[in-house]
Amino acid sequence: MNRSIATTFPPLAALLLIALCLLCPRPAAALKISKSLPLYAHDMEFYYQHTHPEVLPGILCAFDAHGALAQGEKRLMAAAFLAEALRRDPSARDRLLPPPDTLSRNGRFTLAWMIHLAGLADEKTLLAGLLAPEDAPLPDQIRNSPTELARWDIYAEKSVLQMYWAAFFASGDTAYLDSIINAALRYARLNARGRQREEAFPVCASAAASLYELAPRHSVVQARIEQALKACSGPEADTLRVILRQKRPS
Repeated sequence: MNRSIATTFPPLAALLLIALCLLCPRPAAALKISKSLPLYAHDMEFYYQHTHPEVLPGILCAFDAHGALAQGEKRLMAAAFLAEALRRDPSARDRLLPPPDTLSRNGRFTLAWMIHLAGLADEKTLLAGLLAPEDAPLPDQIRNSPTELARWDIYAEKSVLQMYWAAFFASGDTAYLDSIINAALRYARLNARGRQREEAFPVCASAAASLYELAPRHSVVQARIEQALKACSGPEADTLRVILRQKRPS
């Protein structure tokens, strides 16, 4: 690999925590939130290190107030984060449900996905109170989607990759991280074989790029990649070394 992953692929600006920081803020008086958006984005990214459920409503409301949830992929990422936090700490439910009166339609959609991904037993009742007839076809989309995030195909589209990152941020569960690393290893194999036109290649490339971006910020990510490197050779090892910013051994 002659060029680094960082220059070969554009940064993952679609990652919610990064994209949110680039949005133009609305007047503070209209937000009714207690912290700046970058601080809420930081709370999200490092939530697994400091699990404070009291910040969850602020994260949801801040993202909604800034219009970040207008895009479907960002709604899914936020929903995956909140759902994973709720799975780990069911007491957080009282902070997120019922939804604030100020929540927009996109915010309600985010909560609907959160309810589904969290596997709440009263999902049907909650969704009936949250969604209106004009919100179709969202109920069908939710009903036809897996409840457990681990059953979502990470290779299907980049939004699922982002959901895996969100679930990791919420929990620190290395199972999500391992799936992302495996996707990066698949990128290495496809790239080495000249199979860049394969359907899964863009997602695999994005997985490698996201690891390159986030490994320096998260010691557990770096440690997991270093562990995977011990079992790798050839193009896979080369890719992981690039991600870790390591030189190939002479």
